[in-house]
Order: sequence, then structure tokens, then C-alpha cells
Amino acid sequence: MKNKKLILIGASTGGPGHLEKILRSLDANFSATLIITQHIDSIFLPSMIKRLNDLCHVKVIQAHENESIAEACVVFTHKKITDLHIHNTKGLHLRQSTQVSHYNPSINALFSSASRLHMHCNTLACLLTGIGDDGAQGLLELKDSGAYCITEAEESCIVYGMPKAAEEIGASSKTLPLDKIISVINNF
Repeated sequence: MKNKKLILIGASTGGPGHLEKILRSLDANFSATLIITQHIDSIFLPSMIKRLNDLCHVKVIQAHENESIAEACVVFTHKKITDLHIHNTKGLHLRQSTQVSHYNPSINALFSSASRLHMHCNTLACLLTGIGDDGAQGLLELKDSGAYCITEAEESCIVYGMPKAAEEIGASSKTLPLDKIISVINNF
């Protein structure tokens, strides 16, 4: 039975401002696990997380190596995800690698790892603004596994690259502007 709610977000250029809008919209009763992969140098991630914790009602943390993730929190990845699975006693468990991919951290790696959780989680995945095609293939894997997959509409993207690449391969269940994506996340 799917009793866990998992929200995945991938973003690149323009992402920090979009992510702030999304996270500020979440109330203190937020009950899903939200994992974010933002293309950002790891040196800047702690200050971004601190800012979000100061502005938001939900707990925002940085993922650490081989970590169990509590429900009802927001987790930023900062390395390539090598595995995301449900541990019998600890819940959602995340493993990261120091291996560098073309995009680091890799949205495709996060989405691909999560595609194997379809039997355990109701999953919503959002691919936001960004250059390139990172996330497109992983989003397709998620969609094929039964996840609801949203790409950001061109009208609200800072750079309409990653969402466009996902739409071109049929990886999107729905294309929405940012304000509608925020509504979907809050109603998930």
C-alpha cells in the first residue's frame, strides 16, 4: 500500500527563486518528504538552506552520505544520488556518491533512483527551469513507473531548457506555470 508521499523537484538556472516560492508556500502541516536537486555549487548550498529555514515553515536540510530521511522535511541533495530506497525500519534512505556526472548534482540520478519506489510511495515529480536536458530521462522513468510528472511551462521558466527536453520525449504528465505547480504541490 502506498502510504508515503514523495515529492521530487529538479531545477537549474532560475531555480533558487522558484524553490523559495514553492517552499514558502508550504505550511507547518506539510506531511510529505520533498527531495530537491538544484544545480548549485556545494559551497553555496549551506547559505541557501539557512535562508530557506529562516523564511519557511518546514524544516530544510542538506542530505548527508548514507542517510535516512524523516517524513515531513525538505532535503537538498548535493552529490550524485546512487540509491534511494525504502528501509524497513528507517523509512526512506538516500545514498550519494562523490562521483561527478555531467550535471552535479544530477537530477536524472535522483529521478531514476526514485522510479524504483512506485510500490511504496505516491510520487509527484516536478522539473523546473534550467539549461540543458538534465532530468528529462529520469522524469520519463518516473512517469513510466506511475509517478505524476510535471514540467514547468515556458511562460514561467527563466530558461526553458530542461522542461522542454522532458516534454519532447513524452516525460511530462502535465505542463504548468509555477503558480499552478505550487498549487499541485500543496494539494498533493
